[in-house]
Amino acid sequence: MFISSPRFSTFVTSPIFYANAEPHIGHAYTAVLCDTAHRWNRLKNPKSTHLFSIGTDEHGSKIFQASQVAKTTPKLFCDGVSSKFTNLFEKLNLSHTNFIRTTDKTHFDAVQCFWRRLEEKGHIYKSSYSGYYSITDECFIPESDVEKKILNGKEAMVLKSTATPVEWIDEENYMFRLSGFREKVGEWIEKGDIVWPSKYKKLALDSLTMEDDLSISRARSRLSWGIPVPDDPHQTIYVWLDALVNYLTVSGYPKEQSVWPPTCQIIGKDIVKFHLYYWPAFLMAAELPLPQRVFVHGHWLVDNLKMSKSLGNVINPNEAITKFSSEGLRYFLLKQGNPSSDCSFSWSSCLETINSDLVNNVGNLLNRSRVEKINKAGEYPKIQELDPKVKENAGKLIEMLEESREKCVELYDEMAYYKVIEHLMLTMKEANRVFQMSQPWKETDLDRLRSLLFVTYESIRIVSILLQPVTPSMATFCLERLGVKERGLEEARIRGFEGGRLGADEGVFIERIQK
Repeated sequence: MFISSPRFSTFVTSPIFYANAEPHIGHAYTAVLCDTAHRWNRLKNPKSTHLFSIGTDEHGSKIFQASQVAKTTPKLFCDGVSSKFTNLFEKLNLSHTNFIRTTDKTHFDAVQCFWRRLEEKGHIYKSSYSGYYSITDECFIPESDVEKKILNGKEAMVLKSTATPVEWIDEENYMFRLSGFREKVGEWIEKGDIVWPSKYKKLALDSLTMEDDLSISRARSRLSWGIPVPDDPHQTIYVWLDALVNYLTVSGYPKEQSVWPPTCQIIGKDIVKFHLYYWPAFLMAAELPLPQRVFVHGHWLVDNLKMSKSLGNVINPNEAITKFSSEGLRYFLLKQGNPSSDCSFSWSSCLETINSDLVNNVGNLLNRSRVEKINKAGEYPKIQELDPKVKENAGKLIEMLEESREKCVELYDEMAYYKVIEHLMLTMKEANRVFQMSQPWKETDLDRLRSLLFVTYESIRIVSILLQPVTPSMATFCLERLGVKERGLEEARIRGFEGGRLGADEGVFIERIQK
């Protein structure tokens, strides 16, 4: 029996990434987006337990073909690609609680158990099936979505949207009664705040055009690299059914005291049909609760052009990390990444953003305000009453700091991370303005200087606490230099910290990126 458990207050899922090629910048963005959601959950509710899963999807025709090209076995090929993803996630400082591979034994068992449940409920039947199949997308394509084109000098049928080839398949498969859930899934999408941002609700509803039942197996003679259908060694389970069940596997399915449903599933817009049509239909058929929220994001372009191997513009995130640091890349992706639209990566824009925001806006102010000439005692001042002149000059800044926590809570909950960053960087710009205008290196009034340092340190402290989900290492660096140990959300307010000795001047803040 599958029982939901209250042990976990949040469950964030990343789509598992297809292990047929090395990770690119789009994978890094999705992973960081998920990690930020998870870190925010932990910051907001530190006493609760939170789950965050990510992993690799390792079955299907594309992987089998790629392994043949590499002259190795599919499993060894997947081992190599999966390790590249785990290495990337480590560099990106992800805080995932679970890394799943669809070649894991626990997943094999979960998929077969889920199949049996669908079968027991009467939602699977065997039938002859024919149609166009896309190896690239690992799915059957409606005839209305294909057309004839000349490829490599020969006439071929291709997918209209991508011009990738499709092949005609005529075989006996197992079918899922998808048609019986089309209306129910549509009602689920329509009823409330399931799909975020809301602009993707139309895309989700448009994906419900398929009225036929869904082929959920392939002849094993055509596809041997996958999980076999229970009690039928001649059929392989459809790769997307296999892949989607990963979320259940992570939750502990089919054992008791499992965690379900996910509170937030984060996906790219290219897999909306699978997560907002097939997936809820499968869960409805299995009589399991549906995800509470599905958060959709756009694609990444490079200098406003689509990434492609033919253009040679695919961005390797490892190279970007080497150039910009992990924290720098995380910051740029989340600032530039507006989920409601496609986003563009450029090396020059990334460099300018990191230097302007992190190095100049945050790092320089931290360093300038700590120098012995300005702060001889090396202390975070304790202030009973602000100096009147400082209070006047910093009036706008104090107002921004006072509203930051409430504003950021709202924006984090909406997963509008780029807006969180925008607000906090405006706050830091104002803190820099106040500091520069006050000319502390010339100040002879000790009380006034202490008041200015207090306001400056409060700005860095509050902004750093609120940036922890976005740039965790950078935030930690700043808080340690200020000697701040209390880093919870409750402390992100003016006078939320009693000053003491500043921390040791150790390590290096994000260095200025050279062109």
